[in-house]
Amino acid sequence: MKPYLLVEWNDSKTDAMGWMCVFNTVRGYADGGIRMHKNVSKEEVVRLATTMAWKHEACKHLSSGGCKAGIKYDYKAPDAEEVLERFILAMLPYIDAGISLAGDLGVPYSTTLKIYAKHGREIPLTKTMRKDNSIIENMRVYADMMKMQVGEFTLNNCVTGYGVAWAADEAWSFKHKEKGRVFIQGFGSVGASAAVKFDDMGYKVVGVSDALGVVECPEGLDVHYLVAHKNNFGEIDRDCLKEGWNTRPNTEWLDVDCDILVPAALEDVINKDNADNVKAKLVVEGANIATTKEADEIFYKKGVDLVTDFIANLGAVRFYHSIIFGNLEHTPEAVLDDIEGVCRGNTKKIYEYCEKNPMYQRDAAWKVFEPDASDPFDL
Repeated sequence: MKPYLLVEWNDSKTDAMGWMCVFNTVRGYADGGIRMHKNVSKEEVVRLATTMAWKHEACKHLSSGGCKAGIKYDYKAPDAEEVLERFILAMLPYIDAGISLAGDLGVPYSTTLKIYAKHGREIPLTKTMRKDNSIIENMRVYADMMKMQVGEFTLNNCVTGYGVAWAADEAWSFKHKEKGRVFIQGFGSVGASAAVKFDDMGYKVVGVSDALGVVECPEGLDVHYLVAHKNNFGEIDRDCLKEGWNTRPNTEWLDVDCDILVPAALEDVINKDNADNVKAKLVVEGANIATTKEADEIFYKKGVDLVTDFIANLGAVRFYHSIIFGNLEHTPEAVLDDIEGVCRGNTKKIYEYCEKNPMYQRDAAWKVFEPDASDPFDL
């Protein structure tokens, strides 16, 4: 299968570039996030859109295809939101047709919603969906539920990370009885909430990394304390570290001894140049496309197990669709129970499949969750 649609954008006021890729649509609808960082490329956006199509299939619903957008620009720049707004305006013909672009790395979902509202839009829907009063009402419910508090996080900021931890627990428990030691690369909402859920389940989080470097402690970190001392960019205040906690530069993030490794930041962070250095027995992709094909080959030969991105980090997508298009109870408990069931069920399905059909877990996931071809736009 090839992507259904690929669009390139060039900003009129800066050197920013962007791309939107729709891999497939279901009843004319597709959704995915917009990411912004200095190294975004067309190839990355296409790979992310492809992953989203498989993620929707793994979410066990038939309401959306997969898409993704990316802007090559510094998300910390003072004019980043203005750049984002110009990109969204350029994509409005597709958005109005039912291509729903939300938030991703460097782009808070709340910011995209603010821009939509400024230009007279809510959550993008197809023509048929806009006529469905139950969907319109569920959009309002979803907007309110996103802000509900679950411990240190809003519901929207913990659904993905919690799902990553549940998928990891299912995969680890498939082969091991004792809880393992966890290292998390990236401490934004996904990495931080995953750390808290790992801690809740009895795992020892021995290290995390952010843009400033690595924080580690072989006896285990106080992850709730770390969450309380990080900023909106996922950076931990180094002046608040506890006695006995060590720091390393980011170049040494794979040197921390662990059983479970969770890359939860950028794409391709594990590749042919560093995959041999991975000490973990299990890699769980909190970030999309965190591991390259060459690294996969090395892992398979080494016997390193994997939970692929579109199984591990589907929490936000499942949350969105279960509320807007489903009949799930409108409580955080119902949302999280639902996500736990899907993440655990998919992970178990793949590990049992590989037990009967020996192959790498990612290859099995690509085979089991292959989506259907695209439907036309609903015009």
